Amino acid sequence: MQEKKIIVSRADITASCRAIHKPGEYTILPPGNRVFSNIPGLVGAETEVLAGPQIGANFIQYKVNLHENGGTETWLEQEYEQFIFINKGGLTLEYQNKKHQMKEGGFCWLPPHSSFRFLNKDNDTSEFIWIRRLYEEVPGIKIPDAIISNEKDVAAEPVDTYMEQHLTPYEDLGFDMGINIQKFDPGSYFSFVESHIMEHGLYMLYGNGIYWLNQDYIEVEKDAFIYMAPYCPQFFFTLGWDKAAYLLYKDVNRDLKLK
Repeated sequence: MQEKKIIVSRADITASCRAIHKPGEYTILPPGNRVFSNIPGLVGAETEVLAGPQIGANFIQYKVNLHENGGTETWLEQEYEQFIFINKGGLTLEYQNKKHQMKEGGFCWLPPHSSFRFLNKDNDTSEFIWIRRLYEEVPGIKIPDAIISNEKDVAAEPVDTYMEQHLTPYEDLGFDMGINIQKFDPGSYFSFVESHIMEHGLYMLYGNGIYWLNQDYIEVEKDAFIYMAPYCPQFFFTLGWDKAAYLLYKDVNRDLKLK
């Protein structure tokens, strides 16, 4: 009996993959190449692990799809500082005996060892970005108080050729986690190629463009994630007639250490 053969309908399936991983340089994770992980302590959640120590990052970044009635099983209290940004839908955040209704564009920064929990009880599915890292204390510099707000309430200031919102006000040296939203008009671009000590976790909120990373041109669009290692040369310009914006993490305000 002749053996049956399975023929893949798309013979170019690997050629169409847009994920790129170059250790020590950068990682590109488009939505179509990401997979879900189960995270202990979260229920009703589909979690995409975007960045962590495995790719050389000194922070952890998740994209979480939280279904109705999903959330934390118990109160969380971790040594990490925490940042959450709502892409879609909303969350009820409980912190210091208060409930905060966070809608699309809502965000929070919580200092290390904060006790909190969250629940999606009003929406079919909510989507949010969750960033954590170990806070680096500095003698004489106060750890900032928590921030719970919405990006609509944060002023945008011109920086270089784009507009920038500081969701964490890292002009205050107490913050070692810088979180921006950078917004670009159609046809705008950086005025120079950046290369610096800070690593980045970048999540495209809307629009599309070309990122030039260490001599490589990569097209990115809504929901793409980029990890950039320290000193990776980087340059961005928008494509098309629509505006573009991304949420950007970077480490700030701390001196270097020799191990």
